[in-house]
Amino acid sequence: MQSVRFYEFGNPVDVLRVEDVPQPELGTNQVLVRLRARSINPSDLATVRGLYGSLPKLPATPGLEGMGEVAAVGDGVKHLRPGQRVIPLGVQGTWQEYILAASAQLIPVPDGVSDQTAAQFVVNPLTAWIMTIEELALKPGEWLLQTAAGSTLGRVVLQIARLRRFKTINVVRRREQVEELRALGADEVICTTDENLNERVKEITGKAGLTKAIDAVGGQTGAAVFQALGRGGVMLVYGLLSMEPMRIDGGRMIFTTTTIRGFWLSQWLGTAPPERQQAVTGEMLRSMAANEIVPPVEAEYPLADVLAAVAHAERPGRSGKVLLVD
Repeated sequence: MQSVRFYEFGNPVDVLRVEDVPQPELGTNQVLVRLRARSINPSDLATVRGLYGSLPKLPATPGLEGMGEVAAVGDGVKHLRPGQRVIPLGVQGTWQEYILAASAQLIPVPDGVSDQTAAQFVVNPLTAWIMTIEELALKPGEWLLQTAAGSTLGRVVLQIARLRRFKTINVVRRREQVEELRALGADEVICTTDENLNERVKEITGKAGLTKAIDAVGGQTGAAVFQALGRGGVMLVYGLLSMEPMRIDGGRMIFTTTTIRGFWLSQWLGTAPPERQQAVTGEMLRSMAANEIVPPVEAEYPLADVLAAVAHAERPGRSGKVLLVD
């Protein structure tokens, strides 16, 4: 079978290669999954570069999410059957043709959910849902500020906002994204190329101030979001796209009792009670089946064209995810 591999950490276009490797052998309580689509996420490329919070033993295959169909089931597997579409949860190394997973790690895909949507279920939609609904508990009418609003995750947040009726302030760098995001339902858009983030937030929120924010950028942008938080505000940091440290005024944090904390989906999946995880994933899948949450796709590439796919995924200003398909 084909598998994308890397033997050293570095620039993905330099270190990734496609190899023929043996197909994994099925064991008891295991399921062999023939993958049909896999997403390319910043976390995947950070892993290849050796910059992610958890790194694999080399050589390794990238990929933290995807979707496929059951090819075969081992002894002891009762609730899955060959041909059934599934999403692996917590399985690494999805950039290959087949994976092995424990039956408990596979989520059946409802009929109304497309392959492209199912392939993106874990990293962006689940992260967006947990941050906004579980962690920040946004209520109808509340404001949420998000950076990197033009990203796939940012666009999913807009869909969740429409579903749950909270309001969004969306921060972007490119002018061309302003009207595009407004057309997708953004209540307010701040272009940092032309506008002062802090001043615009004050204009938008008035005396109420900004109390909830999510940041994927860090650096100067993340620091500006912190400065815009009102008394008792909470900011979740889930990315570091700028690759720059965020300078925070500790005195202001004390006297405004603001909170900044990190969010890492892997940590949530490892600590949240199983019944809570099942409730969240079930609600997400129902929303996807109803076409209420549909993460956008910009391009699809065959697995063998992984280098071209990675180069596309790293282009600035994308309007959706790049997928590796078979």
